[in-house]
This record gives sequence, structure tokens and C-alpha cells, in this order.
Amino acid sequence: MAQDPYHIVCIEPRFPGRLGAIADWLVRRRGYRCWFYCNAFDPQAYWPPSAGTGLDVIKFEVGGVASEPQVYWTRNLERGLCYAYGCWEVLDGRRPRPVDVVLGRSAGLGSTLFTPITYPAAGIVNLMDGYLKPREHDITSELDNDTSVNYYAWRAAAGTMDLLDMDNGSIPWAATRYQRDSYPEAYRDDFEVFFDGVDVRLFRRARPERPRMIARRMIPQDAKVVTFVARSLDRVRGFDRFLRLARRLEVEFPEAIFVVAGAPIVVRGLDLPFYGTNYLEHLIKESPLVDPSRYWFLGYVDRPTIAEMLGVSDLHVAPGRTFFPARSIAESMSAECLILASNDEPTRELIENDVTGLLVDSTDPDALFERARAALRDLAAFRPLGQAAGKAARERFDQDVVLPKLALIFDRLVEGDYARR
Repeated sequence: MAQDPYHIVCIEPRFPGRLGAIADWLVRRRGYRCWFYCNAFDPQAYWPPSAGTGLDVIKFEVGGVASEPQVYWTRNLERGLCYAYGCWEVLDGRRPRPVDVVLGRSAGLGSTLFTPITYPAAGIVNLMDGYLKPREHDITSELDNDTSVNYYAWRAAAGTMDLLDMDNGSIPWAATRYQRDSYPEAYRDDFEVFFDGVDVRLFRRARPERPRMIARRMIPQDAKVVTFVARSLDRVRGFDRFLRLARRLEVEFPEAIFVVAGAPIVVRGLDLPFYGTNYLEHLIKESPLVDPSRYWFLGYVDRPTIAEMLGVSDLHVAPGRTFFPARSIAESMSAECLILASNDEPTRELIENDVTGLLVDSTDPDALFERARAALRDLAAFRPLGQAAGKAARERFDQDVVLPKLALIFDRLVEGDYARR
């Protein structure tokens, strides 16, 4: 019977991305050797602990349309093929040996498509984000009639690389049922579905007897901390809704401070009207903050800072549009936050209303405000919801609970007894 540790190749457009924490866990907890291929990477301050000691980061370049400064929506498939081929060129040139398993995530760009050319015997597992629909979900209902037809053409073709990867024999893996069910029905039975893991030890609730701090900044003793987290501040994750809510709460609660983590530049191509712009600056210019000193904009920060922030949060707000679940929801649950989030299908898969969080129709500003106000007026009464969220996170999202399932899939692939569903 084959046993880990294995030698694996990870492929994702950006490091550490979503797979970096998984690879780090496999290296540190299971003794794996990992080569991580990426086209871009965050500064090393954001890298996981095992990078350079069992986890080697290798950059690949891409050519063709993907090297152009502006990406045209109708060339999405060509762009994905350029990423997949650019990675394969470097992978084939270096030929790390041995390789037992390939773990990929395309993030809509392409990843493992050509790896079987060099490693025909290696099993492939692909973490899938989800399948876009041209005119459904996220912000499609809010786009105006002047939106370019090329935008909808891009959305219609955006899932092509995922389908090619699955048709190429890889095992699709989704973190939630909602993400799996976004794909065409013919592919759904092939999916493995379990969360990709949170380091719950990192996201611990701060001890009440200790002074509260975020990024070396002391929080006033009587302050009520309201938080928002996203990779970038955009409409998909509901930053506009959060800021609208915060403006009302600062009048009601003069002791409240609002802590925001996320880059101000919109990097998600879904939000076409604001793609590449400073959305934070746009919103503040449109409606200036009454008291800017009560808003702490941290920018894009590392996971320990996110954990520090969530560990002292009194109310965490996640009012996003209907889209693939935000990782920050699982992290805020791990930190035992009281969470106020959108009452939609993907969020309901993570949070049970009035049990592990508060769900509300976030398209209704008054409903969002009333729920937030009630919570901040009596935080002690709502404390059990945060505790229940922490318990649920430890049972459902902890790396030590979910990632052994991935390692078991690797075992079965290497042993040759993995049977497709």
C-alpha cells in the first residue's frame, strides 16, 4: 500500500493563492515535497512557513495575448491556453522527479492541461472555483445597457478551461456544493466536495483580558469593532454595502470603529465598470466619510493580521452579492465572530441563520442596518452565535479535519484504485 509523503507539483496562477496554504500543510504535517509553479507571487512576507524548506516556488512566464497589458474578453480561451502552456514549458524543462500527484487551480486561467504530456502516470486533482453564467449571479443584474457585448462573451467562455481540465481526466474538487452545482450537470457527479481548510489555530479569539490591538494599533477600550475583509474592495464582495452601513452605524454608535482589510484596486474582472480602479477612493469621493479617523483601512495584509483583526471583531459584515463563498466567512467563523452576512444560497451552506450567524437580505439597506444595530446594542446576547460558529468551523473547516481527505485521495490515485464517482 502506497503511503505519503509524496512528491507533488502544484500549479496556480498566483502564489500563495488558494493552494499555498494547502501545500504548506502537506509539507509541514505530512512531509511532502512540493514544487509550486505560478506566474506571479505576493511579496515573501505573505508566503507560508514551508516556502523554501520543502515547498519550492517556481515562476513561469506566459506569451501570446496574456502578455498584453489589456486582456480582451473574447480571447479568454487563448489566454488560458497561454497560461497552461507557459507553465508546461517550464515544468517540462525542469522535470522535477519523482512526481506522484499534480494539484492544480486554474482560477479561470488554465493550469494543468498539458502536464500529462510530461507526467502521464501522475494523477491530477483540480480545485475548481466555480462556473460563471453569462447573465446570472454576482453583479450581472446591476450592469447597465451600455455594457459591452464582449463582457458577456467572456463570461460565456470563462469556464472553458475548467471543462477541458475535467475532460482531460483530472479529478475536480470544490470547496462547497454551491460551487460544484454551478457546473453543467454532466460533470457534477465527478466532484469531490469538502472545504479547502482554515488554520483554526491562527484564527483564535483574542482573550478578553488582553489589550486589543490590530497591526500594532491599540483599540480604545470601549470601542465596538466592525470588520470587513476581502482580497480587494469591490461590489462582488459587497464593499459598497458595507460602507453604506458603516456610515449609518457611526451615527448610532459614536464608539464604533470600522476596520477594513483589502486592496483598494478592483482586481476582479467581473466588476467591469470598476475593474482596475481605486474603488475605495471612488466611494469616498462620491460620499465623503463623516469622521475618517474611525475608519481603519489596512489595505492588503497577511493572514496573521487578518486573524488579529477578526480575533477582536465585535461584528463582522459580509454583505456580498450571490457568488462563490468568500474565504473570510470561514475564517471569521473560526475566530468566533458574530457574523452578519447575505442570506443567499452560497452563504447558507456555511452559516445557519440565528445559530452560527445572522443572515439578512443585503439588498435591503434598512434590513442590514436593523440587524447590525440590534447586535451592537446587545453583544452579550449574541455571543453564543459566535461560539457556535467557532465550533462549526473547527468541525467543518479545520485543515487537520479536511485536508486528510485530500491526502487520502492522493493515496488512492498513487495506488491506482481511485474510482470516479
